[in-house]
Amino acid sequence: MCMTAAYVGSQRAAPILLDMIEAEEGLWGGHYTGIATIHQGKLHLEKVVGDTARLRETTDAEKLPGTMGIVHSRTPSGGDVEWGQPFVDSDESLAYLAQGSMGYWDGKTDTELMTRQLVEAGHTFRSSSETPIGVYPSQPDGTWTHTSEVMAHWIALHLAESGDPEHAIRKPFTDWPGEVMGLYITLSHPDTVYGARCNQPICVGRDNTGTYLAGSPMAFPRDFPWQIWVPPWSVIAVTTPLFPPDEALADDIDRGQAREAILQQLADGESRTAPELCGAVSALSQREDRIVSCDPLYQVLTDLENEGAISHEVVRVEGSSEGLTAPQFRFRLTT
Repeated sequence: MCMTAAYVGSQRAAPILLDMIEAEEGLWGGHYTGIATIHQGKLHLEKVVGDTARLRETTDAEKLPGTMGIVHSRTPSGGDVEWGQPFVDSDESLAYLAQGSMGYWDGKTDTELMTRQLVEAGHTFRSSSETPIGVYPSQPDGTWTHTSEVMAHWIALHLAESGDPEHAIRKPFTDWPGEVMGLYITLSHPDTVYGARCNQPICVGRDNTGTYLAGSPMAFPRDFPWQIWVPPWSVIAVTTPLFPPDEALADDIDRGQAREAILQQLADGESRTAPELCGAVSALSQREDRIVSCDPLYQVLTDLENEGAISHEVVRVEGSSEGLTAPQFRFRLTT
């Protein structure tokens, strides 16, 4: 197991990434730490045996250029500095990191076959070790290598063949599954972080500077305005925001307060529409405009219906053309 983070936005990525990984490395990491960024057509990489503090002290990690990148901190499973992540492909155009283990697929996914096929195609690995390490795969020459470095090469291979960066991670995750998540950046698409998760976590957050990913929301500042979990079995592509907002739109409506507001509106026994209930929910926001109101409204209505606390009926209202009607939900307390 390990901890991971990524950033893509308008600010220099390296200081942000180091702060993020340092905030979460004590959960499941701190023994090997590494960072990769992209700037002006070049991949920049630094890693050490040790924690984030040592990475800061002994390398130029803090000074790496670029406004996007990935960072990793891993467990003490052996190897020299080349067993730290991120891993790079043969021509240093792609950097990849992962979190997790084979888990359920231990013995079902043939990691030695996935390694041997690449070796036979001429690939070499920087993490090659003369001595066995953990349960990592061996190569035909009797050395051992890190499974995630093998995966980095597979992603690069599929990217070169297809030109599709999402397919490039979907394909090897499908062919060689494990209980993992992975993130990668590539010179061919220098404004996007690509990723996939089976069951290991990826949390996405956003503020007015850009988009953040992490293995845990502990990596985000306490006042972070917005975050959400990526569902299991997903492939993601995270780039700069749709447009540079002047400020982040915070989802600041407390769900418990929204619940009480909706129940209070329905307490008189009358039915009400979603727009009518939305007014009571919107009033709970600290914002005066551009309020994130429908997220809490729809979530609480769904929860209350699932609990059996409310129900809705469908009525037909006048449509937008003669002879037409449209459906309208009206919510009320159950009796």
